[in-house]
Amino acid sequence: MKNQLPLFLALCLVTVIAHAQFKLGAEFRPRAEFRDGYTTLSEPGEQGVFLITQRTRLNASYKDDNNIESYISFQDIRTWGQFDLNTTESTVNLYQAWVKFNVAKRLSLKVGRQEFEYDDLKILSNSTWRLQARSHDAGLLQWQSVDSSFQIHLAGGVNNERQEIFQNLYTETNYYKNMGMIWLNKKFSNTELSFLFLDLGQQLADTSINHFKTFGLYGSHSLSDIKFTGSFYLQRGRNGADQKVNASMISLQAEVPITPKLGLIGGFDLLSGTSAENLQDANFNETNSFIPLYARRHRYFGVQDMFYFAGFNVPGGLSDYFLKVKYAGSKKWNTSLHIHSFATQESIFDTENSTITDDKHLGFEVDYFFNYKPYQDLAFGFGYTHFFATESMRILKQRGDKDEIAHFAYLQFSYTPTFFEK
Repeated sequence: MKNQLPLFLALCLVTVIAHAQFKLGAEFRPRAEFRDGYTTLSEPGEQGVFLITQRTRLNASYKDDNNIESYISFQDIRTWGQFDLNTTESTVNLYQAWVKFNVAKRLSLKVGRQEFEYDDLKILSNSTWRLQARSHDAGLLQWQSVDSSFQIHLAGGVNNERQEIFQNLYTETNYYKNMGMIWLNKKFSNTELSFLFLDLGQQLADTSINHFKTFGLYGSHSLSDIKFTGSFYLQRGRNGADQKVNASMISLQAEVPITPKLGLIGGFDLLSGTSAENLQDANFNETNSFIPLYARRHRYFGVQDMFYFAGFNVPGGLSDYFLKVKYAGSKKWNTSLHIHSFATQESIFDTENSTITDDKHLGFEVDYFFNYKPYQDLAFGFGYTHFFATESMRILKQRGDKDEIAHFAYLQFSYTPTFFEK
C-alpha cells in the first residue's frame, strides 16, 4: 500500500492537470557589469569594479475549470561571491503569489503579492532592471466593458511588520503603511487615455498617517505613422516627513519611423523641484520635488542611474531632453543610441562653499544598446553608457570630480524556459 501511494498521488495530479491549465517555467538572468562612475561621480584614485549578479526565478501558473487563476513565483537574487561555498544562508523569497477569480460578469478580484504596471510606467512598474524587481501586497478589483475598450481598476493594501495586537509604528521607510489606487482607461481607434490616482499612507512617529497623493493623465495618439505619448501628474497631500507636497511632472515624446527598420524618438521629461533658497529656509515646511515613485527609472532617466535611483531624489527637480535612434536589423537583433541632456529645474545649494549656484546644467549622457534574441526564450543584451558631467553635477552629488571618467557597461543574458505546460 505504501508503495502504491506515490503512484496514486501522481495519477491524481495528472487527472487534475488534464482538466485545467498548468504552466511551470523559470527565469535565469545573469548580468556582468563594469561600474566606473555608475550612479555617482568618481573621486580621483577610485577604481571601477567588475561584478556579476544573477536573478533566478521559478514560476507556476494554474487555471481551473471555474476560471480561477493562481500564480506563484519564487526568486533568488545574488552577487556572485556574495556567499561562500558552504553557506547555509537562504536567499530565496516569494516574489509573487496571487489568486484571481470572477466576482461577477466582467468583474474580477486579484488578491496577493503581485506586480503593478500601468501606462507609461512612470508611476507604477515592476522595475525589472533591478535585481529584486518590485511587487506589492494588495487586492486588485478589475472591471472591463464588453468590448474591453474601457477598464476600471481599484487596488488597496495595508502593511504591518508583524502580526500586531495593538497599533505600532511601521518602520519600513521604503514602503507605505497603506495604499489605495484608482485607474481608468479608455481605448479608441487611434487614441488611448488613462487617469491614475494613487494614495500612499505614510506613517509618522506618533502612528498617525499622512496621505501622499499622486494623480494625473496619460495619453497616446497615432497620427499617420507618428505616435505621440504624454503624461501629466501632480503630487499633493503630506509626506512621511510631515511636509506639504506640491509637485508636478510633465512628459511628452514622439516616435517617428524613418524607414521600416529605422526610427527616431524625441521628447522630454520635466520633474518639478524645490529651490535651494527654500531648502535652506528652516520655516519652509513644503516640498516641490516630484518623486517618480515606482517608475522604470532606468528606462527613462538614463541607464547610468544618476537620478532617482537607490534613494537619491533630485531636490531641485530634473529636466531631461532626449533623442533616441533605433534600428531593427531583423526579428532577432536590434540596436539603439540614446542621447540625454540633463539639468535641474531649480537652483542648487553648494554645501562645500555654502553658496547657491544658478548653473542648472548637469551634463550629457550617451547610451548604446545591442540586443540579440536567437530563440524565443533566449535573449542577450549589451549596453554601454558614458556620462559627461558638469561642475553643477558634482555639486548636486556632493562628491566626485567632473573630469573623472564616468561610464558603465553590462552584458546580460536571459533564459525563460517552460518546463511543463498543459
